[in-house]
Amino acid sequence: MRKYLILVALILVALPLPAARISVDARLDSVSMFIGNQNRLTLEIILPQESVCDLPVLASDTLVTGIYILQTAAPDSQRIDNGRKRLTLQWLLTCFDEGLYYIPPFTVGVDGEEYESNYLSLKVMTFDVDTASKAIFDIKPVEKAPFVPSDYLRPVFLVWGGLSLAILAVMLAVVFRRRRQYAYSPAPDPELLLPPHVAAVQALDMLREEKLWQQGRYKEFYTQLTDVLRKYISRRYGVSAMEMTSSEILEALREDTRGREVRDRLARLLTLSDFVKFAKMNPLADENERSLRDAYDFVEETKQEPVDDNNATAETVEGKEAEQ
Repeated sequence: MRKYLILVALILVALPLPAARISVDARLDSVSMFIGNQNRLTLEIILPQESVCDLPVLASDTLVTGIYILQTAAPDSQRIDNGRKRLTLQWLLTCFDEGLYYIPPFTVGVDGEEYESNYLSLKVMTFDVDTASKAIFDIKPVEKAPFVPSDYLRPVFLVWGGLSLAILAVMLAVVFRRRRQYAYSPAPDPELLLPPHVAAVQALDMLREEKLWQQGRYKEFYTQLTDVLRKYISRRYGVSAMEMTSSEILEALREDTRGREVRDRLARLLTLSDFVKFAKMNPLADENERSLRDAYDFVEETKQEPVDDNNATAETVEGKEAEQ
């Protein structure tokens, strides 16, 4: 019988005791401190993982009268054994008055029920000052600094020195810039030395020799073709055709008195070019030939003929003689 009792006792001891499901504990790092020092208050809550907890919120920077809150840490949650979790809150405290302070318990809500922590006490001590053997003096008045000339001349020298260096740097920059401008004069663009229609025809000839569309490079072909026409229109009509859309170019040419047929062919070429460049259209071979031919025709029909000074002078003389 005795053996059975001992066996039952051992089994009961080996079984884990049911731990408290919910506990609220408050503690200080130290129960005493000197005035002006800092102390940490920790509130630890242990509860089931599925429980909902309403944490205490301190609305002001004062825990109790005389104890001030310097910093509030974010709540920390940690899983522990037996399906529980630990919530930790911390506050950094300080005090500037000597005395014994009582901290009331914190109230925590868990699943609609309220739980309170334990009471705390904090002893704040001051420093002992031996006034019998050590004299205490008042704060000394502000002393007037002696006059030292170098203290006043040094900033003046620094200012004038900085201004002199800045002026010298500006002068050197201007000199170097002018030298570079005189030493380097960019060569003029060869196209600008030719009349607009001559430069455009030469560019069209070079484009035709490349045979881009025959190689399936439609986008590159139409890009170069429209660039040639845009440069020609810019020089011929004095507009910024390189930055204009197709519709804006046609609108700018509306004042040309050479007729609607020229603009219609140009509009057909620009429209087909936009489809190829932006809609990835693959035009037919005869359309490519016609576009190149339309470009030649546009340049030829809109070119500005040079004025022969001799003929102009002869016509003027003949006109004067006829009037006489």
